[in-house]
Amino acid sequence: MKQIKLLTLISRNYMLAFLALLIIFFGLFYFIMRMEVLYSIDEILFNRKNNIVKQFEGSNGRVRYEEFQFTDFKITPAGGIVKDTYSDTLIYEPTDQEYDEYRKLVTSFSYGGKIYRLEIVKAHLESDEIISTILMSLTLMFLLMALVFYFITKFFARRIWKPFHGTLTTLNTFEPDKSESIPFQSSRIVEFNSLNKSIHELTARVHKTFVSQKQFLENASHEMQTPLAIIQNQLELLITDPGLTENQSGNISRILDSAQRITRLNKALQLISKIENAQFIDVEKCNLKTTVERILTYFDGQQENLKIALGLDLRDVVVDTNSILVEVLLTNLIKNAFLHNILNGKVEIMLGDNKLSISNTSEQTELPKDKIFQRFFKQGNNKESWGLGLAISKRICELNSWRLFYSASEAEHTFYVDFKPNN
Repeated sequence: MKQIKLLTLISRNYMLAFLALLIIFFGLFYFIMRMEVLYSIDEILFNRKNNIVKQFEGSNGRVRYEEFQFTDFKITPAGGIVKDTYSDTLIYEPTDQEYDEYRKLVTSFSYGGKIYRLEIVKAHLESDEIISTILMSLTLMFLLMALVFYFITKFFARRIWKPFHGTLTTLNTFEPDKSESIPFQSSRIVEFNSLNKSIHELTARVHKTFVSQKQFLENASHEMQTPLAIIQNQLELLITDPGLTENQSGNISRILDSAQRITRLNKALQLISKIENAQFIDVEKCNLKTTVERILTYFDGQQENLKIALGLDLRDVVVDTNSILVEVLLTNLIKNAFLHNILNGKVEIMLGDNKLSISNTSEQTELPKDKIFQRFFKQGNNKESWGLGLAISKRICELNSWRLFYSASEAEHTFYVDFKPNN
């Protein structure tokens, strides 16, 4: 949906309403003006009729045109009474060599026991031209008024809505981890003051909740790390005791493995919390090619054990982002490709044109696209996977306005990252 500014929308609606009313006004104005002109002409024709009949009777029915003030009439004997009829007609004017519009009155009168037909014509006085001229003048005047009205409305609307835009600007700079609440300037508009008061109270609660949640997570994480470290240390010491039986050593080894997994889960949840709280705000230029090459060295052992064929096509791609987050993103995707691979499998990584694709072979079939980026979703029994890596990767992409896609073809899985901002 195309977006539009509020002031533009209001001004546009005002202009459309104004133009609609203008069209209706001009239609009514033209109709009324024409009716008034016709009424005026018909009144003149009626008065001429009375004058002609009066002079006709005063001259004993012998009328010479030169005796009358008006000569645009014709008197002829009639077979019966004719009702007064007003109509428009065209008469050819030799001087102008064109037909001009006239108004005609056809009537009758009786004299000396005879009935006479009387026709009187009068020029329309170019009424259409006059009305058109008036309409054009009014149109120009109203258009000028419309433009003045538009700019005046926009000017005053901008001043009226200035406190609202100030509120938006202040909201855009609000950081829940730093600001307790937002200070707003007072306005003489009651609705804006009410809005600012509500936002002030809301931001104060958001800050309080954020700080409380952050402290809880930090405290919980810290309190968990200490006993977990003690447990792991004691288990590592205990497992080296030569007096342990093979069964006891196996049990301790499994407990130690579980403790290590809990430690990794704790760190993953901490990372998710920091990402959600936007604690990675430092932005710098990161070369993705260099980062991918460095991360690949972490999986040399995995590659060697499974005899994985690694195919690389890396070009320099530089993005503006937080270096920690982009390394977590690439590490998760590359780790996923090696972790879920097969013996004598392959991994192909292509980087270029602000895009990254990582493909790997796997025994698993196509993963459900509606669940793959959900937290704690996992397919398979790999103990090294918690189902958080892809969820974290997806969230990192969303924070940077990048796009993360997944596709599968037979036994090959591919993840794509488009580093172009998704505006």
